[in-house]
Amino acid sequence: MCRLKVRVTANSHRPGLVGLIDKVVHLKVSAPPADGQANRELCNFLAELFHLAPSLISVRYGHSARQKVVEVQGVDEGHLFAILRQHLVKNMRE
Repeated sequence: MCRLKVRVTANSHRPGLVGLIDKVVHLKVSAPPADGQANRELCNFLAELFHLAPSLISVRYGHSARQKVVEVQGVDEGHLFAILRQHLVKNMRE
């Protein structure tokens, strides 16, 4: 299990991974921040990105804040950051 710091921007027209700054994942989601919709989209996005079941990812702290701590089970931190960097490099080329 590991924890990621995530900064989320809700109600975005272009959802996706924006960047990785000082081990803080910056991403945008299209869902509004009401009733946990943005948090669910965040968890589903990360699950798809990391090829994990959505049930293995949860918002641990910051449910109603832009800055959150997300808990990911079954994977180590180094592997997650490698996937994030690879995804960012791929997106920069496109």
